[in-house]
Amino acid sequence: MMTTRIQIVRTFAARIALVALASTTLGALSSCRPEDPRSTLRLDTLEPVALSDGLVYVLPSRSRAVRLQLSPDPAAAPRVTRFAVGPQAVRSVRRPGSDEVLVLCRGERGSPGVAPIAATLVALPATASAQPRVYNVGSPFNAVSVTSDGRFALVHYAPDRTLDRLLFNPNEVAVVDLAAEPSESNPRRRTVRSFGGIPTSVQFSPSLSIRGEARTIAVVVSTSYVTLLDLAHLDRAETSVRLTLAQDAREVVPQQLVFDAESRAFYLRASGSNDVYLVRLDDSGTPPAEGNDFRASINQIGAGRDPSDLALFGAGDARRLLVVSSGSSEVRVIDPRSNAITALALDARADRVLLFEGPSPRDSTTTLRALVYPSSSALSARAVSFIDLGAIETRGSQNLETVQVTRTIRRALALPGRSTVLFEHDDASNAGRLSLLDLARRTTAPILAEVTLSDARFSTDARLLWVAPNGNTRVGFVELDNFHPGEVRLDAPVREVLALPSMAGAPSRAIALHEATGGSVTVLDGQRPERETARNITGFLLTDLVEQEGP
Repeated sequence: MMTTRIQIVRTFAARIALVALASTTLGALSSCRPEDPRSTLRLDTLEPVALSDGLVYVLPSRSRAVRLQLSPDPAAAPRVTRFAVGPQAVRSVRRPGSDEVLVLCRGERGSPGVAPIAATLVALPATASAQPRVYNVGSPFNAVSVTSDGRFALVHYAPDRTLDRLLFNPNEVAVVDLAAEPSESNPRRRTVRSFGGIPTSVQFSPSLSIRGEARTIAVVVSTSYVTLLDLAHLDRAETSVRLTLAQDAREVVPQQLVFDAESRAFYLRASGSNDVYLVRLDDSGTPPAEGNDFRASINQIGAGRDPSDLALFGAGDARRLLVVSSGSSEVRVIDPRSNAITALALDARADRVLLFEGPSPRDSTTTLRALVYPSSSALSARAVSFIDLGAIETRGSQNLETVQVTRTIRRALALPGRSTVLFEHDDASNAGRLSLLDLARRTTAPILAEVTLSDARFSTDARLLWVAPNGNTRVGFVELDNFHPGEVRLDAPVREVLALPSMAGAPSRAIALHEATGGSVTVLDGQRPERETARNITGFLLTDLVEQEGP
């Protein structure tokens, strides 16, 4: 296994500098005098962001970001680029569809001898030659959400008791158009309507056709209500939808939104309610003189006790909502046009639903079906249920089949694009701790394992499932084409493994993260992971780290 390390040369003179040199030879960090305060360097980082060609680390205490860029040639040295970011960086996320990284910085309050600095959202470029774009978001927000197309970012507050400010407005948001340069009007800052709560999350609709125009709606989620922002018309007022009556003191906390672009609607499941809420956006009739050019209406549909998952299927008049309710051990099929409900009692409790297309042992036709299954050992379930969705309202329980899996299911993981679900069981002996459920044959097969699914990660091409137990020096993987397991021994304990997003022309790779002050990772081939082709890179966080004037 090849190793690339950073060699640090440190001298104390009138001018102090840390110089980091990328090298493929063994380097060492010379000792520092402990009495000198300059020998203590805080290198705490935010969680690294995976890009198609490497990682970005953000060091809040140094107000900088470090990009580790891998070459397509496994033998070539990586490139290390550093960027300045604002003070108090709290979030870093990849911009969807690109290799840009967004860093949210809360700014500097100011103190004797230290001037205040505004809060910013910094867009780190995909190429080292470009300059970061710095958007002044104004307030010290602590959360950022990005649309799936990467066009807009909505910066907001998430519930946190350690915001370290005398006063702040928890319902303030800033909308950033990431396709435009920063300006006086970008970001757009505003306060969303409140009924006494504060936002808990933000979700975005797919593209909706409203009055012949493609729109993206931001749904700002709060306890007992949601607020809708039209990102195409930020000059218009928001629309608020209450989930309870004004005199109702219940706390109804939204947990899941499922969008229906065809009907310009979304379904909402919430704790504290046995209903599913259907919110429709109506653009018929004359637009109102002020505010949005659509109206929001809400309908409540009984969904059983403690609805726990939603899935939408069918089209047009055949559009249906499938609801699984863990508290009532049943599945309900709801016709949103008529509110008609078809209830199916389950033989085993379940809290998740998975839609898939495939055959069954009794029918070779590839068609849409559903699996309902438990995802927690709290349900004490040892079985799953298959539902054939064709003619479900007339055939009812005839379309239902229960399959035993012999051991209590502790966790479940659906394999993307494949007719298989991986289950983890409670089993102290490790014999059969994991099992594979074949959705077509409806059979299960055990896998002997020393690991759990809690740290499992899919490769972005869904060809491998990576498993990296925290503190273990081995990374495990399963080839999902044939379920052949393997492992790679590394030279240091692994904290986590990240699969790099696939981009055109980029090789498939995964990166194992190690605990090390100066940064340490091991790059693994995403097609054929082997120790011989693995490459350890250390010390990259120290590149040009400190340069300061002497006394």
